[in-house]
Amino acid sequence: MKKQILICAGTEKACETFREMLDNGAYEIATATTASAVREQDLEMYSVLFFSLPLADESGIKLIDELASDSSPPVCAIVRGDLPEKALERLSADNAYILKRPVSRSNLQLAAELISSFYGKSAGMRARINELERKNDEMKLMSRAKLLLIERKGMSENDAHRFILHRAMNRQMSIEAVCHEIIDGNG
Repeated sequence: MKKQILICAGTEKACETFREMLDNGAYEIATATTASAVREQDLEMYSVLFFSLPLADESGIKLIDELASDSSPPVCAIVRGDLPEKALERLSADNAYILKRPVSRSNLQLAAELISSFYGKSAGMRARINELERKNDEMKLMSRAKLLLIERKGMSENDAHRFILHRAMNRQMSIEAVCHEIIDGNG
């Protein structure tokens, strides 16, 4: 399956230039010239987002700020060599990868491969972290519900645990829902 890349530049000509530089058969490449066009897209389908700043309707830095706060794919900003240091710091703070113009075909292809590869590996780690956080939250909820059963009903910890599991099974509810019932005083 080909990796998908979005190239956003201020003009169609610039988009086509970058598309030609990246087009080695390994990618499906989409283009946009405005930040508003980027905002309308489902960005989760892309492996990497390339922005050649400025864009047609804004500098692009604000858009990169917005994307940094989401769980969007990695962003690579292609900037003028004379971009002010403050703008470079802002892009770096947003975890954008920065390439200064002029950019060679080999550098652009290497950046695309490295960034998309890193994103793929980090996506697996993010999924694992999310699963561990979910399990941790479930364990906290279970502990709180068991503590309430111990205090209110005088159960042992093992009895409280079995009570929650049996209730979930008998009512065909999730353990989380049963724990919430107990905590809310309805169980």
